[in-house]
Amino acid sequence: MNAPSPSTILDARPRAPRAAGVPRPRPSVPRRGPTAVHQLLLALVCGAYAIGAALGWGSRQLALVMGDFGLSAAAAAAAVSCFLYARSRRVRFRPAWLLFGLSSAMAAMGNLVWGWYEVVLGRPVPSPSYADLFFLCFAPPAIVGLLVLAKRPVTKAGWVCLALDAWLIGGSLLTLSWSLALAQAAKGGGPGVAHAALSLAYPLLDIALVSMVLALHFRRSGAHRPAVNTAIGALALTVMCDALFTSPLLHYSYRSGQLLDAGWFAGSLLLAYAPWVAPRQPEE
Repeated sequence: MNAPSPSTILDARPRAPRAAGVPRPRPSVPRRGPTAVHQLLLALVCGAYAIGAALGWGSRQLALVMGDFGLSAAAAAAAVSCFLYARSRRVRFRPAWLLFGLSSAMAAMGNLVWGWYEVVLGRPVPSPSYADLFFLCFAPPAIVGLLVLAKRPVTKAGWVCLALDAWLIGGSLLTLSWSLALAQAAKGGGPGVAHAALSLAYPLLDIALVSMVLALHFRRSGAHRPAVNTAIGALALTVMCDALFTSPLLHYSYRSGQLLDAGWFAGSLLLAYAPWVAPRQPEE
């Protein structure tokens, strides 16, 4: 009788015998996304903020705090959420989420500066100010992030083309706004060139951002669609609030803590929630 072989033969391929008592390895299960409890909590927080804004927060000082530092905290939460999600080694569209995090960080800094003037110093925010600088830096990273989602580059040449496209969009908008501001200032009797350029830059950047949102809505792939849809909805809500803010109907009557802030607050929390909507998928 032959001695037992240390391995068994199956389909002409040697396999080592399994040791007794060793459990079989389980297949990896993708991480589950947020449950209905998280979605309900998100809706309750956004609803509570909207109710508080509609009621005026009970006092003028609290309205300023919630309208400035509350929005800053929500945008900071979105930035931290996107950065944490992008840190994973196995995540799709990492550059896009990093750019969304940078965009949210700019919004957080802008609201923080706005609150410094209104709450801490107790005086109106000058125009232009450092807050405007941060707010203007919100749209460019978001636009490039949407470009990455629309058609993710896979080669160095693709990334160079994406950078050139982003530079072309930003440079064109800057040139257009500055040219129109110079033309308006040359007529006399109007605001300064910087103020006029600032007034034109906001709607132009919003137009570029909403154009990318609409383009991505029709070009997005099926991969990671829930997260992409949520991010698109968050940015669309933010752009809508920006458009209302820059409109003549609300621009001169706006005060921090009003109901319009609830839209920005919800947009930031939606963006913070977006990357965790679907189970994490490996990067292709």
